[in-house]
Amino acid sequence: MGIGGSYVAVLRNDGVVRLVGAMATSRLTTSMLSLSLLLAVSESRDSYAEAGAVLFAHALALAVTAPLGGRLADRYGARRVLLAFIGLHALAYAAMLAALLQDLPAASLLAAAALLGGSTPPSGAIVRSTWPRLVPERTLPSAYALDTAINSGTFIIGPALVGGLILIMPADMVIGLCAVAKIAGDLLIATGPSAAKVPEGHRGTMWGALANPALILLFAIIAIDTFTIGALQVGAAASTGAAATGLLFSAFAMGEVAGGLLYGARKGPASVKPHMISLHLVTACFLLLMSQVTGLWALLALYLAAGLFGGARDTLGQLAVGLGAQPGHRTEAFGWLASFMWAGYGLGTLVSGRVDAEWGRDSLYLVAGALSVLAAVAALGLRTRRAQSLPA
Repeated sequence: MGIGGSYVAVLRNDGVVRLVGAMATSRLTTSMLSLSLLLAVSESRDSYAEAGAVLFAHALALAVTAPLGGRLADRYGARRVLLAFIGLHALAYAAMLAALLQDLPAASLLAAAALLGGSTPPSGAIVRSTWPRLVPERTLPSAYALDTAINSGTFIIGPALVGGLILIMPADMVIGLCAVAKIAGDLLIATGPSAAKVPEGHRGTMWGALANPALILLFAIIAIDTFTIGALQVGAAASTGAAATGLLFSAFAMGEVAGGLLYGARKGPASVKPHMISLHLVTACFLLLMSQVTGLWALLALYLAAGLFGGARDTLGQLAVGLGAQPGHRTEAFGWLASFMWAGYGLGTLVSGRVDAEWGRDSLYLVAGALSVLAAVAALGLRTRRAQSLPA
């Protein structure tokens, strides 16, 4: 079976084509919302500091509540919980638009942003947790690769789409379009096969998915991965200035899409531990090289290469969570995955900015590379089973 054949096999399963369209629509709004919120608040308040605070409130609330949405979906059923979150999320969008249009105080904006982030429907966790039910295990790596590629692709298309829309409409209207797209996409997911799951009826501990030490280790490794993504973003700005930062990060995102799809289409078993170790060591090598070069074209090639291996690594991480989580805690596990990813990315941008200010851009790449080596060492402790071979 060729590269495209494994993805055709995934799409042939009942309801998957509809699901792919729905989750692409839903996830596109994530990258669009951050930029449109930044533009809307900075334009209305003439303050990037206030805009940054609004984005932080949104991201923090999303990270804190993501596991809760997953746990509720595991316990009470994905469809019921998703529909409840969609209703609350629609109200949160209305509150945010009202705060912007009526020029309400900063505290109101922050509260609306926190409500918007905290009410984000757990559609991503629900979709990822149900891939093992929707497709045969032999095509599970391809399903997670497709999921990762769509996610990465939205971060290429989303900002460009906002950039085009902002030329013909105000930023708060773009936020309104995000609301419509997000709610429509999540409603399609809620009424599709991925949300038809009934509650597992498990009797777990109060710790839920976190009662599994192997998953905690995996989450920590993935947090390091998103730390390096934050470092790459800061490093791009520090190396080339604002003009070329978008070019470097677009190359990285395109590499992630291609790398994830190529990894998902590969033949042979997806062996989590050896592949996780090797992919992190290769990433560390690229980060070391980035610390030694300053030319735009050399950095562009390295960012593209880092994206290729990063896409494979991210696909493998999602697959490992899907295989390692108990069915009764799988949606919650993917909720925790989102939280750790957001936390890692936030720390990556924060620490890398500080390192660049104190020791220069070379040092931030070296710190990220050292952490990638640490992730490879930590991966020695993983105890996850491997997925079946893909068909030849």
